[in-house]
Amino acid sequence: MNLQKMSLPGIALALLTAASALAQQAAVQANPTPGCSVTPAQLDANKKVALAFMSPGGDRLALMDSSYKQHNPANVKTAKENNRSDYEQAKVMFGGGRQGGGRGPGAGRGNGPQPPQGNQLEIVTAECDIVTVVHKQYRQDPTMDPGNFYEAFTFDTLRVKDGKVVEHWGGALINPNPPAGGAPAGGGPGR
Repeated sequence: MNLQKMSLPGIALALLTAASALAQQAAVQANPTPGCSVTPAQLDANKKVALAFMSPGGDRLALMDSSYKQHNPANVKTAKENNRSDYEQAKVMFGGGRQGGGRGPGAGRGNGPQPPQGNQLEIVTAECDIVTVVHKQYRQDPTMDPGNFYEAFTFDTLRVKDGKVVEHWGGALINPNPPAGGAPAGGGPGR
């Protein structure tokens, strides 16, 4: 390649393409676990563990490894405030051995207009030891009267090892404390 004959935009494009390829390679190496390889049957098994973990009524603690690592910032904060490990916090959150942990369709709904159920598990994808579940939710449009809902999406990503969930990432936010004597402030996705 003769650099003297290349235009400045051509050189910039070549450098940008090379940088993009390196960035994509670095992202792939970070997750899933480096060197991980699985069969299609193992991918299906990992998906089944993740779906059972995310499904209402499932015994989440039975599907969690004691080395469980949490990346949901709200749960990490609560664990730290209570001097608990991520696994110990999950045990408290999911009610000891109680099934389902109080989450899922209808959890925490009030008496006002109710949104459609939606597909709670909209998209499920897996690569190696990582499974991502995208959830469709319907949320009240805060700019309109009660009963006007819009589609919103959130996710949970789980690392599955030997049939157990060992790590979790989610689209949750740390919400502000509710106003004194009032209803809770608007919330972000929570899992």
